[in-house]
Amino acid sequence: MTISMADPAATDTPAVEDFCARWEKAWNDHDGDAVAALCAEHLVYDEPALGRTAHGTEPIRQFVTDMAGMFPDYSFTRMGLYGEVTRRAVLVAWRFSGTLAGTGHRVEFHGDDRVELGEDGLVHAYRCLYDYKGVLEQIQAAPAPA
Repeated sequence: MTISMADPAATDTPAVEDFCARWEKAWNDHDGDAVAALCAEHLVYDEPALGRTAHGTEPIRQFVTDMAGMFPDYSFTRMGLYGEVTRRAVLVAWRFSGTLAGTGHRVEFHGDDRVELGEDGLVHAYRCLYDYKGVLEQIQAAPAPA
């Protein structure tokens, strides 16, 4: 199902739920191609770990691949979904859990995805919000890889 975005707000609850289920599945499958396929070619992508705003689908595709290398068992659990009533956007609250490769050390944290959707049902702007410093502290606390 593609989100019908004729309305200038994210008010089609079943379509938004469907999109978010596909978004979550693509991330949890560690499938960078599937994540990128849900994004517009001119995606504006803000991710704290990148340290900059990226553009296009390749940076998000590569980030999924990098995450799977760093946390081979990572998963996101959706904690909430909030639709914007004045524009085509949703906020997805989630919890991350993953084991740092080669260490057995678990890293867990909460974050939010702010996803702006176009009339085509694709992500045009994506901003990931979480405590990046806290994540780095968890990673630095890990024992040396075995």
